[in-house]
Amino acid sequence: MQYTCFFMKAIEVKAIEEYKIKVTFDDGVSGVIDLSEIVQKGIFRQLKDKNAFQNVYTDGIAIAWSDELEIDADNIYAEILNTEPADLLHTPSFHAAD
Repeated sequence: MQYTCFFMKAIEVKAIEEYKIKVTFDDGVSGVIDLSEIVQKGIFRQLKDKNAFQNVYTDGIAIAWSDELEIDADNIYAEILNTEPADLLHTPSFHAAD
């Protein structure tokens, strides 16, 4: 059995305020995410530098600042919808090989 995720592709991301980003997905869902807590932790402390934070971009599946600093776009999508990522899973899909 294989589970298929429902997540959409991030098509735009922009730093808009101190440690906040606005993300838009290909299904029209968009929202503002406050990352002020994450920049206090681990490798993300590099983003306390506001110039570094401004360099946010997306490749569709991640919200990133570099190859090492990224957040899964699925998690951002779920946060915008105020739900858990697991709650956005499709029902199981079965394949002939299963």
